[in-house]
Amino acid sequence: MSPSAILFSYAIGLIFTVGGIVFLIGLDDNRLLFGIPYLLIGLLILFGVRASQRRVAQRALAEEGGGQDGGGSDRDG
Repeated sequence: MSPSAILFSYAIGLIFTVGGIVFLIGLDDNRLLFGIPYLLIGLLILFGVRASQRRVAQRALAEEGGGQDGGGSDRDG
């Protein structure tokens, strides 16, 4: 993923997370109806992007090491 895509994904996740918290605090009648889904979507986006970046870093580290362990993944084709 490009750096701008990563930044955009983090920004969208942060907007949803903050919006969910604002809904939980600010709304009276429908606070759970709107707050919890927005909060969960935001956290899912943030942790998904973070996990994706972690996998990319681990894959780059494995390729840099030359793949000497011999136990590769079958998903590569």
